[in-house]
Amino acid sequence: MQGRRGDILAWNALAAALVTDFSRIPEKHRNYPRIIFTDPAMRTLYADWEASAHISVAQLRMEAAKYPEDPRLIELVGELSLRDKQFAQWWGDHRVAARTVGTKTLDHPVVGELVLDWDTLTANTDPDQHLTVWTAAPGSPTHERLRILASWATDQDLSASQPPG
Repeated sequence: MQGRRGDILAWNALAAALVTDFSRIPEKHRNYPRIIFTDPAMRTLYADWEASAHISVAQLRMEAAKYPEDPRLIELVGELSLRDKQFAQWWGDHRVAARTVGTKTLDHPVVGELVLDWDTLTANTDPDQHLTVWTAAPGSPTHERLRILASWATDQDLSASQPPG
């Protein structure tokens, strides 16, 4: 689950195995655009990193259009603009994108190629919270690889986020 600015709010063990172990990232840095631009592993995980990163920037720009005075968003954009030339260039393009649906191909280091459909659901009670669901067709090679990855995640003791308590 993501919040405004792409902040990672919650995840399950398979998400940790699929993308990264979010629990190892300090909470204030647990942000999807930050991760995709600052974690070198993301550039090899996403088969078309540039397209995924570009969409991330366009989605972040959509948030900036809704909340132009958000100090955390301004800080994030400034940080990423200084750290990554492509981010700065794409931010200047002024393209926007809503979180909707799509397909991503990952080159996962444990199970290989995964072709995943994704769909974003928005919470009715808080439109700034989005749940992104990644799926694979039953019986497909990706579906089987996800089953293997889920088993691997259990062996690695990767866990889901814990609700605040």
